[in-house]
Amino acid sequence: MRTAIAAALLVVSAATAGKSLSRTSTNETGFLLAGERIRFDAKARPEFTEDQIKYSAEATRSGLVKWAATPSGRRMILRFDSAEYAVTIREDWDSTGAGSAPQPALATLVAATDHAKTKAYDLILNPTFMLPKGVIPVSSGEPATPADMMAAAWAAEMLHIDFYARGISLPHHSRPDFQSEWRVMAAELGFPNLPHDDESERPPRQWRTVRARR
Repeated sequence: MRTAIAAALLVVSAATAGKSLSRTSTNETGFLLAGERIRFDAKARPEFTEDQIKYSAEATRSGLVKWAATPSGRRMILRFDSAEYAVTIREDWDSTGAGSAPQPALATLVAATDHAKTKAYDLILNPTFMLPKGVIPVSSGEPATPADMMAAAWAAEMLHIDFYARGISLPHHSRPDFQSEWRVMAAELGFPNLPHDDESERPPRQWRTVRARR
């Protein structure tokens, strides 16, 4: 009964408020979307359930598919799709950015090398985040569609989670190794000019843009 009520409330919320489509997560591990574990095939390609398709945004799923097709994406999926980690994906339509990965509790960071303990992380995505109307990317090497934007957000925030899983706390952006790994991931997605630093996460300059010609 609780599950049915929760699902109904989420449908109403999505229809009336246009906010988060995420459902309450379970005790499963791996990548959790809409309360269920995302299943991946042998090539790390996601296979979504009916509820995940119903209760999550298409851009969120398409972004994951695009990121999972890159070498770094496959590597991270193979690492985190295990009993040692629980990455809960939440959709926040009110967020001022495309995504975020809040730092976990200190105990989670300390337990990074304890492979017997499950480490839980939150990955927050805004599938409605796009370039403002009337502007275009500075170059073709930056996201231009909702799927592109979410692919970049998946990559950027999972890189933060990857550092948390090594026991490395914030700040990350100023670290040479973080920037080096980000440049590789961005290039693999086809966005070699996309920054990921403190400045790029401050609204309204989330992405470098210029006004489109009329």
